[in-house]
Amino acid sequence: MKSPIKGKPPEQARSIASMNRMLEAGEELFYEGGSSALTLDAVIERAGTSTGSFYARFGDMRGFLDAMHLRVLEQVSVEVLEVIASASKQPDLESGIRKICIDGFKVVSRNRTSLYFFAVGNSSDPHWRAMGTSFNLGMSDGILQLLEFHLSKAKSVVEKRRRDSAVRMMIAATFQQIMHDQNEISRIKVNEKESALALADMVCLYLRETPSK
Repeated sequence: MKSPIKGKPPEQARSIASMNRMLEAGEELFYEGGSSALTLDAVIERAGTSTGSFYARFGDMRGFLDAMHLRVLEQVSVEVLEVIASASKQPDLESGIRKICIDGFKVVSRNRTSLYFFAVGNSSDPHWRAMGTSFNLGMSDGILQLLEFHLSKAKSVVEKRRRDSAVRMMIAATFQQIMHDQNEISRIKVNEKESALALADMVCLYLRETPSK
C-alpha cells in the first residue's frame, strides 16, 4: 500500500520520532476537542516541533490526516489479526470467543485515542470511510472464520444470519468501548475483563441456542 505521507520519508531516528509525535498529538487533540481542536498550530505546539517539519513530513493538513488514518489502520490491524489467530488456537467455541473478547478489549484500551479518531474522524470523507469499512469487514470476516472453525460451515440462511448477528454484537460492543467510558453506559461498575466475559457468554449462548421457527 502506497503511503499517503508526502515529502521526503524521514531517514533518521529523530525525524521518525518527530513525525510520530505529531501524529500522536493529532490523535490526542481530536480526542480532547474534536475536529475543531485539530489545527496545524495546535499540533505543532503539542508535538514540540516546527511548521517546516510538519510540511516536510506531510505536505499539508490533508496529508497529515491521511497519515493519521493510515497509521491507526496499520497499527491496529496487526494487533487484531494476532488476537483472531490466538483465539483460533483455542480448543472450543467458548474459549475462543472469550479469548477474542478479552484480548480485543485490550487492543481497544491500548489504542483508544487512535481508534476514536479513526471511528469518528472519517465520517466526512468517502476515502476515509472506505478505509474504515475495509477494516470492519476484515474484522468481521476473521471472526466468522473462527465461528466456522468451531461450529462447522453454516448450512442454512438462518445459521448464516445468526452468526452474522453474533459478529455484529461483538463489533458493536467494541465500538462502545471506543466511544464511551463505562460510567457513561451504566450505573453498574464493571471492569474491562468482566465486560468482555459477559459479552462472550451472551454470544456463545446465542450461537448454541436452537433457532426459533
